[in-house]
Amino acid sequence: MMKMKLNEAPFAQIKNGEKTVELRLNDEKRSAVDVGDEIKFVLATDDTQLIRACVIALHKYASFRELFEAGFLESTGFGGYTVDMACERMRAYYTAEQEQKYGALGIEIELI
Repeated sequence: MMKMKLNEAPFAQIKNGEKTVELRLNDEKRSAVDVGDEIKFVLATDDTQLIRACVIALHKYASFRELFEAGFLESTGFGGYTVDMACERMRAYYTAEQEQKYGALGIEIELI
């Protein structure tokens, strides 16, 4: 089982079913994720709070822009954002160099 930390807002969005696709770089750790795997999402500020989910699909793109343009704004928690706004928000987590090196991964989940 893989463990991933989340900030408060995305944690709440996943918990209430509003966010069904978690975004990460498609780096070495995340490229090992497979459909059917279980992920334990842990609140970054309180690791006693967790959400268990099953991976139901993987969406791999060269960039977050391509992922958002493919229709993944609402399901990634960026409903109401433009593609440009969502891309800018992702810069808080990943640099352009990291994104170019690894590409973007949308991990579609279902709560357990």
